[in-house]
Amino acid sequence: MNKRQIKDLKKKRMMKLKYTVACYLGFDHVKYLKKHKLLGYCGEKVTFQPNFIPNCPQLIKLHNNVKIAADVTFYEHDIINFMFKNFDGKIYKSHLTCIEIFDNCFIGGKSIIVGNVKIGPNAIVGAGSVVTKDVKPGTIVAGNPARVVGKFEDLHEKRIKYDEIEKDDYFPDYEKIWEEYYNRRDK
Repeated sequence: MNKRQIKDLKKKRMMKLKYTVACYLGFDHVKYLKKHKLLGYCGEKVTFQPNFIPNCPQLIKLHNNVKIAADVTFYEHDIINFMFKNFDGKIYKSHLTCIEIFDNCFIGGKSIIVGNVKIGPNAIVGAGSVVTKDVKPGTIVAGNPARVVGKFEDLHEKRIKYDEIEKDDYFPDYEKIWEEYYNRRDK
């Protein structure tokens, strides 16, 4: 590595460390990402809850109204080139790929998003899913590997009906939620 590359790597590591510390101190994740221009693009009304940022966040674009839950991992690169170099001593190009998440998408906690995928718009990735291919607009995917399990519009309609509450009723009624849970389980 030349001096500039080493300097850039040190700067990137320091930004990642500062981000992690900022997260644990309760700072706004998205404000930090935007201030330091860490992502390739970050739209409006974005929520980004992972406590760690990927190695190449510039290869990730998050459009408007994207919600990313805790512990989501993005793999926009791999390090196989280093293994090959140690194997035969030759120089290999890094394998870098882009990830783009379009408007109105939700990525559930502990999901893994591999490189070279597009998600949405209007798509949902279930918690714990491994996304290895594009997620078509208007779909819900889940599993490993992620597969279509539903439609965005169906869940949206279901939640509208389920979440009809009075504006003053901010705090949930936990007893009612448990009652509904048991009623659904008993059917």
